[in-house]
Amino acid sequence: MKKLITLLLLSWASFSQTIENDDFLIVEGESLKYFYILTEDGYYISELEGKSTFKEYSKEIPKSLNVPFSTLIPLLHNSQTYLLYPGGGLLYTFSDGSIDRIDRSFPHRNQYGAHLFSYKENIFLIGGYGYWQTKSIITKFNFNSGDWELVNTKGQEPVGIDRGTYFIINNKIYVFDFMSREINTQKEKRNENLYVLNLDSFEWKKLGVINDNIELINIKNKEAKRFFEFDDKLILSYSDTPEFFVVDIQNNSFQNFKDEELFYKSSNQFIVKNNRLIGPIKNTLTGETAFEKFDLTNIANYPIGEASYFFRDKEEFFQYVYFALFFITVLIIVLSMYHKMIEQTYILDESSISVSGVSHQLSPIEISILSLFTRNRNVLNAELMQLFIRDDKTKDYAVKRKNKTIVNLEAKLFKFFNIDFIDKKKSKGDSRQLTYTLNKKIRIIEDITE
Repeated sequence: MKKLITLLLLSWASFSQTIENDDFLIVEGESLKYFYILTEDGYYISELEGKSTFKEYSKEIPKSLNVPFSTLIPLLHNSQTYLLYPGGGLLYTFSDGSIDRIDRSFPHRNQYGAHLFSYKENIFLIGGYGYWQTKSIITKFNFNSGDWELVNTKGQEPVGIDRGTYFIINNKIYVFDFMSREINTQKEKRNENLYVLNLDSFEWKKLGVINDNIELINIKNKEAKRFFEFDDKLILSYSDTPEFFVVDIQNNSFQNFKDEELFYKSSNQFIVKNNRLIGPIKNTLTGETAFEKFDLTNIANYPIGEASYFFRDKEEFFQYVYFALFFITVLIIVLSMYHKMIEQTYILDESSISVSGVSHQLSPIEISILSLFTRNRNVLNAELMQLFIRDDKTKDYAVKRKNKTIVNLEAKLFKFFNIDFIDKKKSKGDSRQLTYTLNKKIRIIEDITE
């Protein structure tokens, strides 16, 4: 608070141009050395160094200009000051000390909150609100007919642009942080994307989503928005605190800084002229308004935040998509291999065989047979016979019992798991010798608790 009071005292001590009229409009003027302040009674020629001169208009103000001066939209185009009627339609010039109407139109009331700008030899009006809906239309003033013409556009056009933030560089106008209204409910919705319009082809493109670290304007706090161009960059502030963002749209980056003086002097209508921001400051004690300047070149000397991306563009988005698809593909392959490996590995304990949590009971002799395959995939017939030979029985009895047990075990395992476990082959070295081989797709691990 003390810093702010000191700033006010210094401001009034440094500048002499003050006005008592609450209804005024500040316009750039043709020269870099001065600007104009238009009022209903006359206009001020205010030099940047502080001197101010009041003059009456050289002719009567047109009767059609029946709105407060502060509601007019000023534009300096080809060294000529233009004044647009709120909502669009009527267009005036301020030149040689007089205000003159140059259009043959009518108060459109169709583009309130629109943005007036010039490109090459033309004047355009983009967006706005009127007749219960937001517009994304672009109208161009025809200097020959004195009327406004609708410009046809193509591409990814935003649905309604009301009170947006705009930045023009080269042959493009960038638009973001704007409101749209639903026709039926009139409910306002903020758009969080960045759009660009090519002013030669009039083709729209949707570039991406604004960085979450930039807090876009709150619907309930519409008056907090302030933005202007400086040094081919966009300076903007959207909050009630003295935080500003320096946006380099061409390089898709932004940085932030804080300055109370700039925040205070840009709180109302202002202009940027010759690297200086000029804004009105009203003295609440005297009721007078003084016009103060701020040297924008000082921004380069401020502590400024680390650069970050301004919007998440399509290229970056697709990079994320491609990486995600690659990661998912690799994950699926790894999981498939793992799942396949798990399906081929069977766990053998004292009474059952299991896989993937599914267990089936086996007899002790069947457990003994499969246990042989946990140590070697190839088991000789002689090894299996050792499980069936009994002193009180003949060898022929052991052979028959072995063959029958293996056949029954194979049938049981196929019923359980739908795969053949054991294959019987003759030995290559001795055709009389049989070898039992475990299926190559199967691995048996013994887990017998003692």
